[in-house]
Amino acid sequence: MEQRYKLQSVFKPNHRVNTREHMDWAVYLFLLYSMCAVSAVQGNCPVECHCEKLNQVQCQGEMITAFPSPIPPNTTYIYIAHTNISSLKPSDFESCAKTLKNVNISYSGITEILDGTFNNTHGLAVLSLTGTKLKGLPGHLFKNLGGLQRLLLDRNNITALSRETFRGLSQLYSLDLSQNALSTIPEGSFDDLQNLVQLSLYHNHIDRLPAQLFSRLHKLKELYLSRNCLSVLPIGIFSKLVALSKLSLFGNCLETLSVGVFGRMPLQKLWLHDNKLNRLEGDVFQNLTQLRLLVLNRNRIGSVSVHAFRGLGALGELSLHTNMLDSLEEGTFSGLTSLVNISLEHNHLRSLPGNLLHGLASLKRLDIHNNSLPNLPRELLASLDSVDEVLLSQNPWQCDQDIVPLRDWLRVHSSKVQNFSGMVCHLPVSLSGINIATFNDPDWQPAATLHGVEKDIVVITVALVCTLIITVLLGIIFFWRRRE
Repeated sequence: MEQRYKLQSVFKPNHRVNTREHMDWAVYLFLLYSMCAVSAVQGNCPVECHCEKLNQVQCQGEMITAFPSPIPPNTTYIYIAHTNISSLKPSDFESCAKTLKNVNISYSGITEILDGTFNNTHGLAVLSLTGTKLKGLPGHLFKNLGGLQRLLLDRNNITALSRETFRGLSQLYSLDLSQNALSTIPEGSFDDLQNLVQLSLYHNHIDRLPAQLFSRLHKLKELYLSRNCLSVLPIGIFSKLVALSKLSLFGNCLETLSVGVFGRMPLQKLWLHDNKLNRLEGDVFQNLTQLRLLVLNRNRIGSVSVHAFRGLGALGELSLHTNMLDSLEEGTFSGLTSLVNISLEHNHLRSLPGNLLHGLASLKRLDIHNNSLPNLPRELLASLDSVDEVLLSQNPWQCDQDIVPLRDWLRVHSSKVQNFSGMVCHLPVSLSGINIATFNDPDWQPAATLHGVEKDIVVITVALVCTLIITVLLGIIFFWRRRE
């Protein structure tokens, strides 16, 4: 009985045992268990990799030339980067196919992915193959990845896609094909991607788009097509994108925008800079009633229809700088009641209508520096009284009686003018370099007098040239007769 009692006292704590001692033992056992678990994981970890984080395998280094093995069976995340692995095959993921959720194999030397490589990774949600040397993809490579949500194929050398490449990826919400070598995309390539929210195709060699390429992408919110070779956009190309909020088309070769290219969509940002647009037609943006940013700078735009911006009541920023505009019609900005910022610098504007900014109650910034403006009308300047910032320098301001409205406005609103010291007279030469706001009326002559002086100079110059020509002719005649 005594022996039995002793055994019970060891394994069955009584009321006199210290509770703190039990807690210490519990912590000790937990740490021992954790160390054993980590050791077990490390034991299954490929030699060239790290597996410190639970269910994650991370491998990096140029010395890695073959897919690491063995991959622990409970792995959910594989990260392999900056290696010299040249190919992927089905057996690479065989041990962890049932648990794998995220695969990131980036900046490696992969040139080939064998068909069937991802056939058994049904639970894969994210697949990143960024920065490899892939030139193509097997037609049905992703067919069993019905739950895939993000697919990154950017910064490769992919030259072509088949209509079957993305077949079955109904849950995909982000697809990145940017910075490849694609020249065309077959119609129907994206038809199964009905949950796609973001599509990146920028920095390829795409020179044309099938008219129905995006017709099934009703949930698409962001489309990036910049830095390609597009010269024309088919009418209706974006008409089915009823959720689109961002559209990037800059850095292409677009020469015209046809009415009907942009359908009714909640587009908020549209980038069209660095193209070859030469004119903006009327009503070309009329369906974009929620547009807030329109960027058209660095094109070849020489004329803008008076109705080009009709319908853009929500527009907050309009960039038209670095084009070939020499004039704007009165009413061009009519109805743009939300407009805050207009950029018109680096054009060839020679004059602006007095009512150009009429009704723009929200305007806070106007940039018209580096144009060919000799003066500004009083009505236009009155519209700038409530503006916070105005850029006017680097224009050939002609200091005659027509400059008086600008001079008077500058004296009152100098704090609004950026580079105020650069607001100087260009003509006449006698006033060149003088700040417009500082000179008084006696400092300049009426425009008619200036014109008369210029006329006298022209007459004298012509007379001198004629005298010189007659003198030369008489000399030639005299020399010719003397020789006879």
